[in-house]
Amino acid sequence: MVWVIKSELKENYKVYIEFNDGVFGVIDFYDKLRNDHRQIIRELLDLEKFKTVKTGLDTICWDNGVDFAPEYLYEQIKMQQKVA
Repeated sequence: MVWVIKSELKENYKVYIEFNDGVFGVIDFYDKLRNDHRQIIRELLDLEKFKTVKTGLDTICWDNGVDFAPEYLYEQIKMQQKVA
């Protein structure tokens, strides 16, 4: 089981994420937010709201209640590492 131990806003919609097993990377959330039909997710296109990102509940979350499963974030980073 993996969980987020650290997160840090980098620039615009990019977040550095580090997991308990040492895996880390940066995810750009812009396209995910832009293409999601749910209003609560699209709220985060407001950069000021997006900047409220923090580590909590073993993942990353925002003040409006949005969070992503740590397994999803982990897969995103692992896929980036395969491409690089």
